[in-house]
Amino acid sequence: MFYKGTSAHLRWNTLADEGRIRGLIGIITDILTLILSYSLGVFIRILPTFKYGANLTADDPLLHYRITDYLVKRGHLPSYDPLAWHPWSYNPTEVLPVLHYYTGAAIYKLVSLFGFNDLYTVVVYIPAFFAPLIVIPLYLTAKELWGRGAAIISAFSISLSWAYLSRSLAGWYRHEQFAIPLLMASLYFTLKAMRSDEDWKVIIYSGLSGAFLVYASGIWAGFRALYDGYALILFVLLLLGRLNWRSALALGIPPLYVLIASFGALPNLAYRKLYISFESTLVWASLLAALVYLLSERIPKVMERRREVSIIAGVALLAIFLGLGIYQPLTGRLMRVLFPSVKLPQGNVVETVAEHGAGESFESFTTLLIPASLGLFFLIIERWKRNEELTLTLMTLISLYFAVSIVRLPPLAAPFLALCAGYFTQRLLIFSEPYVKKVRALERSKERRGASLPLKRKIYMLRVPIILMLILVILPIAFQGHIREYGGEFYSYYLSYEEAMNYPLGFSEGWVDALNWLKDNTKPDEIAISWWDYGYWMQFGSGKVTIADGLTINSSQIALIAKGFMGPEERMLDLVSRMNASYVVVDVPAEVGNFQGGGKWIAIAWIAGEFQYSPYRPDESSKWLTQDLRKFFYYDSMSGRYIPTDYALNTTLYKMALASIGFGEMNYFELVHVGKNQGYVEVAIFKVKGG
Repeated sequence: MFYKGTSAHLRWNTLADEGRIRGLIGIITDILTLILSYSLGVFIRILPTFKYGANLTADDPLLHYRITDYLVKRGHLPSYDPLAWHPWSYNPTEVLPVLHYYTGAAIYKLVSLFGFNDLYTVVVYIPAFFAPLIVIPLYLTAKELWGRGAAIISAFSISLSWAYLSRSLAGWYRHEQFAIPLLMASLYFTLKAMRSDEDWKVIIYSGLSGAFLVYASGIWAGFRALYDGYALILFVLLLLGRLNWRSALALGIPPLYVLIASFGALPNLAYRKLYISFESTLVWASLLAALVYLLSERIPKVMERRREVSIIAGVALLAIFLGLGIYQPLTGRLMRVLFPSVKLPQGNVVETVAEHGAGESFESFTTLLIPASLGLFFLIIERWKRNEELTLTLMTLISLYFAVSIVRLPPLAAPFLALCAGYFTQRLLIFSEPYVKKVRALERSKERRGASLPLKRKIYMLRVPIILMLILVILPIAFQGHIREYGGEFYSYYLSYEEAMNYPLGFSEGWVDALNWLKDNTKPDEIAISWWDYGYWMQFGSGKVTIADGLTINSSQIALIAKGFMGPEERMLDLVSRMNASYVVVDVPAEVGNFQGGGKWIAIAWIAGEFQYSPYRPDESSKWLTQDLRKFFYYDSMSGRYIPTDYALNTTLYKMALASIGFGEMNYFELVHVGKNQGYVEVAIFKVKGG
């Protein structure tokens, strides 16, 4: 008896030790995966700085740096920007996402303790070190749902995804770097709450999800994907009769928290009146329907038809919102996101902004689509009956819709596709189990005979799952990249690290020269007019007061600039006089191209009302080419080139461009400086004659 008991006890201890060892190996695997995938993401993101130095990209990050700098130096955000949108300016705390700047300032204060005291350099590198943190919620989500194998693949998928990398490289001090990891943390806690059986855990996880969503809502407008996504899924579960209190809390608390914050806690949401915005009508309707559904369970007379009653309640509230017009209309930008084919008013600014163009889903996701699409397919057909995985599936479809609708949103869909790739990996691992069992059985048989199974034999026996894993998962993830398009006919493929390495930071040579000239040769309060693309550049690089910039908050003022450039000199002179401006700045190659029809003049002319048809709409572009373009250019069959017409050459923009290279003179403006790039004129600075 003693011998048998001791033997059983020893076997039990051996099993316990093996369990502890496996657990320790699992923890080590988790930590190593997170460290390696995070480090990989950081390394790829800092590659541009090796070539271009520690510089910001020449667009929105310039504004965000100025606001963060103000906050760090003064301890509060500005209520007025003296350099922007003269003469009206704006209140940055109402228009901009305030938590972006508090987060950036907090990170700066933290790293300054370690000797990193230059704010500009710190904000350049913040995206490279913050954005890769997404591997943490992504890894935890995949592991929670499907296990460690799926988690590993998900983490490395996002680290190499150009769709996600593209807007979080070093220098991209924008909103996505902070917001997307926060959104994925919200998703993780929502799914965790839906899977929990203990009441207190459901409440805590739902609250944490809400906190992360509120945080993201104070940083990026893209929070609406989860904000409305949660509400939509809540309604779907109700329609399917699968709504329970756990799912209701997990999906209802996060948008409810955002609604509460929009009443005043976050000024950027309060200013836009998110609580009565068009996108919030679905949230209110879903919350009411869910509340009626859950409460009616205790009412005997209603219980049998509670689903119908709750749906009617939600739809009725939605009808009240829409019927009585109790909501803030969608902005043109959001309209394009939700309804990509919508036709905005003639001459609108939104259509001309490159970031608001149609999404580059295939070009950005490339090979990740192979395991991700397979994973999404199996999620739909196998896991749709589970609320948490139905939630993930629907969120993936929602994010893909947004990624296709607008060019700046593929980064939002990338984490969901990485999770789908993780799920497909798990499916392959399950498929591989019979093969692995055969190998192990043969190994045990060999061991009993005192022999071992050769590695080549193991690989041969596992050849099918190995080949499938390589072809469908490992290689597609490793070789993610970006497809560049040249003129709609030629394409080239670059791996993610290659694209990152060659992503330009900072200003070109011509602009550096021009900005330095403005800084050294003009008075601080003098005003400069340029196309809105260059407003941030002059504010940051030369401290100039501008009348428009990349915030594009005043389309009427942008239209005035457009009409000034596309009209005769007298019209620009009138604008200069009204704005009390002294200088007009033109980026010659960017705005008029090589005088053969290309350049930003097309956007300027569209906004100025010079075109009947839009060059940005597929169904109108051919008419624009044959009718509107002829007003400015005609095709010379002998040279095979487009030649500017007299009408084009008499516009202020083209007269300034020609004057900058020594052709023609201007009546009311004099050329005072040109910034050259590799010997060629790039930036032309004009001053009012006699001014």
